[in-house]
Amino acid sequence: MTPKLKISEFVLKRISLVNSQCSGELFGIMCRGTLTVLGFILEEKETLSALNYSKVQNNFPTEIDLCGLIKFGPCTDAEAHLNEILQDVDITDNPVLLNVDADGEVKASLFKHGQLEAIEFEVESEADLMRNYVFLRLQCSLELFCEQNEKSIPQSATILRKRLASGNVAFAVSGTEVIMNGGSSGSQVIGLDAEASMEALLARTVKTVEDDGFVSRGGKKKSTIVTPTEYPVLDVTMMIKKSKDTQDEKLTREACNVTIDSKNGSNKIQIPLQVDVLSMLHRETKVNLCYDILVESVCRSLRLLESSFLDQLTFFKQLYVSKCYHLLPDVLGHFLTCVYPVRETAEGEDQYLIEKRTSLHEQFGLRKNRPYFRKANAFRFREGGSKLLFNPHVGVKRQLTEGRLSLVQGRYSYHHYMQDGFNDDGWGCAYRSLQTLVSWFILQGYANVQIPTHQDIQKYLVRVGDKPKSFVDSRQWIGSTEVSMCLNEFVGVDSRIMHVSSGEELASKGSELAYHFETQGTPIMIGGGVLAHTILGVDFDRNTGDLKFLILDPHYTGADEIGTVLAKGWCGWKGVEFWDKKAYYNLCMPQRPPVF
Repeated sequence: MTPKLKISEFVLKRISLVNSQCSGELFGIMCRGTLTVLGFILEEKETLSALNYSKVQNNFPTEIDLCGLIKFGPCTDAEAHLNEILQDVDITDNPVLLNVDADGEVKASLFKHGQLEAIEFEVESEADLMRNYVFLRLQCSLELFCEQNEKSIPQSATILRKRLASGNVAFAVSGTEVIMNGGSSGSQVIGLDAEASMEALLARTVKTVEDDGFVSRGGKKKSTIVTPTEYPVLDVTMMIKKSKDTQDEKLTREACNVTIDSKNGSNKIQIPLQVDVLSMLHRETKVNLCYDILVESVCRSLRLLESSFLDQLTFFKQLYVSKCYHLLPDVLGHFLTCVYPVRETAEGEDQYLIEKRTSLHEQFGLRKNRPYFRKANAFRFREGGSKLLFNPHVGVKRQLTEGRLSLVQGRYSYHHYMQDGFNDDGWGCAYRSLQTLVSWFILQGYANVQIPTHQDIQKYLVRVGDKPKSFVDSRQWIGSTEVSMCLNEFVGVDSRIMHVSSGEELASKGSELAYHFETQGTPIMIGGGVLAHTILGVDFDRNTGDLKFLILDPHYTGADEIGTVLAKGWCGWKGVEFWDKKAYYNLCMPQRPPVF
């Protein structure tokens, strides 16, 4: 049966940025007859011998696999390239070809019976992806016994993978009583109907629409669809039976040293493996399929670790304990996992990491002036009881259909009055806006710090002589200048200050603000009168002069519930009339450091 085709909006955005004649491979996920293209890499050359998709396959979450080719420019050799990769395309019998012509138009075809057949496709938005997919995150510790040579490492890793794939492991979903077993009779699900979907499993671990903040008169829940702003992630632990006489043991411990096994004159070493891997599944995927998917995910992580050890052996001449870092670059729109040595002081490590990052930037066609694959870019998964909202603007509908939409790039957390059990109602709006700006730099990998508290901010301003000692623990406001000083102190970045004489003057700043979001992509703190807000983007129509501002309002005092925040306009589009005509405004516009 011919599959239905969808393409992620991130893929189409990246395609529009490629301005050279080249080719590459597509990666996607298949579910219930629909193939969704989620990403692509570029080849250095246009020859068959240059195809290197296998080098990056294991970096993708499990279930995202090779699914076709992309060609920029003439497409005369497409069939030959498709035949070349056909044996490695497992998720579909009909690989996809995307051809991008000189005008940037994207045409899709399926490779059927040795010929190309045109097919229409739908665009899958970021919100659609978050609404339709869920991630399983499996973390455990294993051990690899091997000699430090190019022959022993792959052999030992293969033996370990075969042992794990033999059916003597089980998986437990955290926060539930659901366990997935394997064996000679096939996989089994305990604690949930095996025919149930991932949606049912997800319902066991999270609260549903009751927490979205929508309540009708009389206190009854109102049925409302809320646009998601992040992927749901289910944590999974692995248990392995050590012998027939022992109980299953959860593999959660971590070790940080490579040890030498000197018994009987052995040259083998013992390497702790910190397995951390993601699987991406459609919400309609049946739970009884998860066992095999999770086994494959462990094997994929082991292949990634094995590859890293071989690279380390070549570069360092020895092996280091390594860690899996999950990255979610905003330009890619999909997770990518990299394995880097844990040890920070390894001689030559900086050069080693630079070479790894450079290779990834080239494969994905990314400029080398922004950090995407650094250790500091590791995605920060929600932990414990954290209820912070991330990127609430994803659920806001745009205003001007003919306008030029320019938005914040990347991930941030929403900070507002009364959070953290701290009462700053009436005076802390600029502090909260600063916290949102700092969170952006942390989550983009520019800084590895904690979000500063109100007291941290006040103590710094006193220390540098900007405020008197009485300022600490006071309820005094700060403005855009103080915010720029604190950004320089806490995350080491400079800011540009834009002055406008009145709210009306902001109506003339559409092009300037759009340029900021398109080149810097950072959120903006704006202060005027006694109020401060955060600007996340602008929608600007050059022809009519119409201008809308996407505002994140720190004056909100309620719970972190996305439904309430969006329904009540605490994150939403505002017109020029939102600004006070009689007040002057200062805008703190943080600048990105040019690093990668």
